[in-house]
Amino acid sequence: MVKQSDYSQPEVQACISVLVEVMTVLGEFRDNIVIVGGNVPPLLIPSAKEKHPGTLDIDLAIDYKHITDDTYKTIIKTLKSRSYYQKEGEQPYIFYRDIDSESGKKITVQIDLLAGEYGGTGRRHRHQNVQDAKARKARGCDLVFNNPVKVKLMGTLPNGAVNEVIVKIPSIGPYLVTKGMALWDRMNEKDALDIYFCCRHYPGGLPALIKDVEPLVKNRLAKEGLGKIRAKFIDINSIGPVAVADFSELKDQEERARIQREAFELINTLMERLSIEPFVDL
Repeated sequence: MVKQSDYSQPEVQACISVLVEVMTVLGEFRDNIVIVGGNVPPLLIPSAKEKHPGTLDIDLAIDYKHITDDTYKTIIKTLKSRSYYQKEGEQPYIFYRDIDSESGKKITVQIDLLAGEYGGTGRRHRHQNVQDAKARKARGCDLVFNNPVKVKLMGTLPNGAVNEVIVKIPSIGPYLVTKGMALWDRMNEKDALDIYFCCRHYPGGLPALIKDVEPLVKNRLAKEGLGKIRAKFIDINSIGPVAVADFSELKDQEERARIQREAFELINTLMERLSIEPFVDL
């Protein structure tokens, strides 16, 4: 089970450090890269009153529709020239970066290169082929390139220098869609937590959240991802609400029950207002 205590501050900070570095190193390609995954909530909602736990790995969506094979090859070459490496026998879309923590302990951060499913190799193929590397197809990823949000990312690089870069992240609708796809396909309590965190802390509350997600619901892919969220939060004891409570590791049973109920009610209210039905895998 994935839980809050798995996210130690040294490892979370190492991930932020590598994220700042990789987006600095790939500066000339940033227009075609969108940060997705667990790094998004604190970047999308920096005003949240509650601190987000962070993440231990990095997911980068590459807009292969707008880059050439040679450009992708340059991205890979640039990463490898900056101490990013791959492991023999592992998936070709995974890179690693080792850095030393303040205590002197080596921390390894994983970076996954992702791509949308459409417009390249067929859906049955697991990767989008681009020169000597491949990006993993992620369902729903196609949507993150539509009207992404530009935000400031600041942090300390592995060499100790401080830098600030402008990066792209998904807007709330596409982000929830990608998280819904992930929640459906794997057992990771953090996916449910990220969904709950974004919905609970979204600026302007539920009315603003509904307004910003609503334009997406006509999209078939978006409806699927949101429907998968609804299916996992359909009951107070469904995987979604229970995962939120499990991740939080609350000792007080009354507080745990409150969080579980809040997650259930919040997500279901959102989906009802958006007229999203639970996804059924036929």
